[in-house]
Amino acid sequence: MLSASHIRILTALVLTGFALLCGVVTAGTLMYAIGDKVDLSGTAFDTNTMYLFVTGPGLDFNGVNPSQMSSAVVSGDPSTFVQVDVENNRWSYIWNTAHQGFSLQGGTYTIYAVSQPVGKNALPAVYGSIEISLSQGGVSLPASGTISITTLPPGASVYVDSQFVGSTPKTFTAAVGNHTLRIESPGYQTLVEALPVLNGGLISIERTLVPVPAITTATMVSPTPHIAVTSLSPVPAVTATPAIPLSAVIGILATSGAVLVRHQRKNNGGLTGG
Repeated sequence: MLSASHIRILTALVLTGFALLCGVVTAGTLMYAIGDKVDLSGTAFDTNTMYLFVTGPGLDFNGVNPSQMSSAVVSGDPSTFVQVDVENNRWSYIWNTAHQGFSLQGGTYTIYAVSQPVGKNALPAVYGSIEISLSQGGVSLPASGTISITTLPPGASVYVDSQFVGSTPKTFTAAVGNHTLRIESPGYQTLVEALPVLNGGLISIERTLVPVPAITTATMVSPTPHIAVTSLSPVPAVTATPAIPLSAVIGILATSGAVLVRHQRKNNGGLTGG
């Protein structure tokens, strides 16, 4: 019995096919001319990678690699498939229908999207597929080069001419010419640089991402008001008078009184005597 997640994968792929082009010939079949680029996208759950292959007139029955249509896919060998990263349950891929070493025949081709690296002879119970009708004769494949990008830390998003091509480490091909490379990762500074691609060339790019500087908020502290200090004259020391025993005071008074009395008596005696 089909799981709900697998049903969603299949349904999303077919509905995407309808949305790509209004000229739908039959259910899920789209019309293009050989040499056109076909935008494919879909929804996938419970997987981080989708494996794509294509079948059609003159191609291996088990399927071929959409980016190297002279190479048959091998079940169990992921390197023989187009591998597409799934981000936020979404994936996308541009299929270039220009012939690669041979001319494609006019007819109906089928693109398969599977969550495992298996060809047509080993398909699981559920998979996504869409039919593409190609007309006219084949055209030559534009010259291209290979780019290999690694970053520290890994997992950065890679864009070429604003088109997402995958997360690092990533190896892919690009048409000959001058392109713009952009590498982004949350918490790190974005890298933007020129990407000149030569025919048949290999470009290896290794970049160490620089963290975005942390923003610190300074707390404003009100300055302490200046307090004027008035100089004060020192208070003179007070010398304590030694305590005099009460008996001594009385004695002095008594002695003074005695002297005073004697002095008065002497004077009185003089008066009397005179």
